[in-house]
Amino acid sequence: MYIYTNEKKLNKNKKISRYLTAVSFGVLIAGAVAAFSPQYFTLSFLALILGIFLSQASIAMTTRWGREPSNNNIFNVKLKGLSDNFSIYHYMEPVDHLLVGTAGAFILMPYFQGGTIGYDENKKRWTQKKASLFMKLFGQESLGRPDLDTESNLKKVIDYFNEREIDFPQDKIHPVLVFINPQTVIDPEARFKYDTVSLDKLKDTIRRYAKAERMDPEFIDKVTDQLPLDDIE
Repeated sequence: MYIYTNEKKLNKNKKISRYLTAVSFGVLIAGAVAAFSPQYFTLSFLALILGIFLSQASIAMTTRWGREPSNNNIFNVKLKGLSDNFSIYHYMEPVDHLLVGTAGAFILMPYFQGGTIGYDENKKRWTQKKASLFMKLFGQESLGRPDLDTESNLKKVIDYFNEREIDFPQDKIHPVLVFINPQTVIDPEARFKYDTVSLDKLKDTIRRYAKAERMDPEFIDKVTDQLPLDDIE
């Protein structure tokens, strides 16, 4: 498997996530200290609100860019052993992690949420049970709307291929929600709209698609020749 990473973009955003975390803590501490002085009560309240907003933004940045090992390294390790018919692109256009090979194109979307992950077919939404309420409130453990994220990323990849006049079959483009947390349980009874797997099942998922209908390696070579090495900063 060939690996391409926009290291400059990754390192830049890692620094931003660290700075944002430091600033958010500073604002929260300043607000807490100011709360002891009645004349600064209003400023304290505003600082605390701002600090909470900044802390949530810093958690989102850290989850995407600042974790160690980084998301790209996690995927590289778990996908080690895939043949040279596969290439993975990290932190380039159009999505953070795109794997292209004879099994198709895979939009890899990492999630760190805990609990039991399922899917409510009636509401057309993912569900999260047995997760820590504290972490949901303060650690961004809430699952949110991965369906919207997935559809947005899928559109980005389709549009990107079209812009580059890459005739990649749309039914061979597969979003994969990958849950990194080893304590997370994927509900085996759930019928997910998109592939939703634990990290340990990621390579098996790719190989399952390869066995079902293998794409022409020469076509994949032509596709990867047009993919985004020029997007590396």
